[in-house]
Amino acid sequence: MVYAVIMAGGGGTRFWPESRRNRPKQLLKIVSDRTMIRATVDRILPSIPAERVMVVTGHAHSDQIKIELPDLEEGMIVIEPIGCNTAPCIALAAHKIRRVEPDATMVVLPADDLIQREAEFRNAINAAVEICTQTQCLLTFGIIPTRPETGYGYIELGDCQLELKSFKAHSVANFIEKPDRPTAESYFSSGRHMWNSGMFVWRVADIITAFEKYLPKLNKSLEQATTFFDSDEEASAIRQAYETIDPISIDYGIMEKADNVLCLPIDVDWNDVGSWTAIQDVWEQDEAGNALRGEILALNTYDCVVSSPHRLITLLGVEDLIVVDTPDALLICRKDRAQDVKTLQAILKDSGYGHVL
Repeated sequence: MVYAVIMAGGGGTRFWPESRRNRPKQLLKIVSDRTMIRATVDRILPSIPAERVMVVTGHAHSDQIKIELPDLEEGMIVIEPIGCNTAPCIALAAHKIRRVEPDATMVVLPADDLIQREAEFRNAINAAVEICTQTQCLLTFGIIPTRPETGYGYIELGDCQLELKSFKAHSVANFIEKPDRPTAESYFSSGRHMWNSGMFVWRVADIITAFEKYLPKLNKSLEQATTFFDSDEEASAIRQAYETIDPISIDYGIMEKADNVLCLPIDVDWNDVGSWTAIQDVWEQDEAGNALRGEILALNTYDCVVSSPHRLITLLGVEDLIVVDTPDALLICRKDRAQDVKTLQAILKDSGYGHVL
């Protein structure tokens, strides 16, 4: 039995001012007429039915997600009391699933990725599930790079361990943090360095075994809470467990340490849509390279990203800008400072503008 686990705990702070504390990126319609989490669920429904789709999120967004995903089963929207990075989120989901289906396989996905070749992605999921069944591995998807990219982490491939149809699963030589430009160029030309997608497949039993070995304190805390799952005391038990948990990512906590990790390279037109600059690869561009949404007049303007759904914006003689207009806040910044939008929010809070966050 295959379950999907959608990680929806992020705040989407890099998409301010459209994203807010009560409306993170996964609840925005920034790449299509569907929210990103709705698109993520729709993408997998042909392979995994709605009754086996679980979303892990925080209190602040759970009601909106229930409205956005009415087809999910009651109890399949799991609430974390606090955000503690990806490892606790995945461990909580694994223990929830094991309680009802000990032999299940988990497909773990972020809520806010864009994947345009959806049928090919589902084929990759099916292959990954079969590989995990055969090998008891912890499998991560690696994205075949289309350019030198400094904004992503990388996975260095080892030897091919298993071939299934058109897919080849490799051992992992190394997980690598975001590189500088010359290093990214060398990775792109090597053919052995994949973008780290943050998407995983494994059997529930195998990932829990890994938690027992590499993150035993975290696993013990959540295992103790399982006694209260599906009862009125579940939320309290999870809260108590999280009070003892240190935030840690699944990559750092398990994937970089385990000896049964495989990487499946895929080419599915993937984009993590991590900042406003990524929108330029998603929205249609005009002849000057501008990605525009709304009523916008751009004269002698080049390579800009502009969103203004509420009123007319005019640009004259500028380039490499991000302009995002909302009813109560306007962002203008250079594209090379897009990652600093997250930092800007702390300044806004300290300056008395917390109401726009």
